[in-house]
Amino acid sequence: MLPRKVGSAWEIEAPAKLNLYLEVLGPPAQGFHPLETLMVPVRIFDQLRWSPGVSQQMGASARSGCTLKIANQAAGNSHCETLSANSDNLILQAANRLAQAAGVEPSGTFELVKRIPMQAGLGGGSSDAAAALLLANQGWNIGYSRQQLMTLAADLGSDVSYFLSSGAAVCRGRGERVEPVPGLPRLHFVVVKPPVGLSTAEVFSKLQFNKTESRHASTALTSLLESLRQGAISNAGRGMKNNLESAAEQLTPWIEKLRQAFAKCGCHAHLMTGSGSSYIGVMRSATQARIAARRIASMDLGDVFATTSC
Repeated sequence: MLPRKVGSAWEIEAPAKLNLYLEVLGPPAQGFHPLETLMVPVRIFDQLRWSPGVSQQMGASARSGCTLKIANQAAGNSHCETLSANSDNLILQAANRLAQAAGVEPSGTFELVKRIPMQAGLGGGSSDAAAALLLANQGWNIGYSRQQLMTLAADLGSDVSYFLSSGAAVCRGRGERVEPVPGLPRLHFVVVKPPVGLSTAEVFSKLQFNKTESRHASTALTSLLESLRQGAISNAGRGMKNNLESAAEQLTPWIEKLRQAFAKCGCHAHLMTGSGSSYIGVMRSATQARIAARRIASMDLGDVFATTSC
């Protein structure tokens, strides 16, 4: 993500992410399950804009905090709302956290155009929080490095640090340890968000671990990355997995419905992303993705996107 200046404002596109590999390595420690996951950003975007307040434009020293305006265009919604600076929205949490760390007063207005579906395993909220850190860093002339921002991001949510990196990455721990993965080809996807969403906490609550059970990061992810770098997408597809999928299936029948639909589309692979409820197919080409998206859309299984990695 790169902020761009538009007049006195700053704006940014905040992408969704897909998990092509997700392994939960053990029971929770300090409230979080340790995991290992491969994430790629895709061309489904929220748009976030920060504009200075009137007092800041006039050079006055008094500031009255920041506000957030949301236009929700995800899944055909059209409602708008305005939130004050004391809201628990993750965008305002991120802005206030940065202001506190840098010793400045938060100011201005954030305007979010929401297109990434919520409770979908697509990381929209985390992406928006990372975008807010980047915009406030510029708008308030703080000048923090990406690494400094990533330190703050780790306190906000498991995926926020990832969105401050660029491109694909392997994330470990609870998601805050980010290792960029260069050299991957452009990948083509169909993404379906079914009519229901899933709570991340509820999905993790359905995972079953014995007290002594602990999985270790295996060579499977290394093999997957090697296949992707070589352009052997079919081989890579056989190594893609998400072991939250079985837990999500206990909460909704939509995962199985989507699995059956994608099994007929000739994908390299198909799996749930994140903690759901979205389900994805890794397609052979952009053309195949568009054809499959039209076919799945006709089945009335939810909101359908044909997209690519970015």
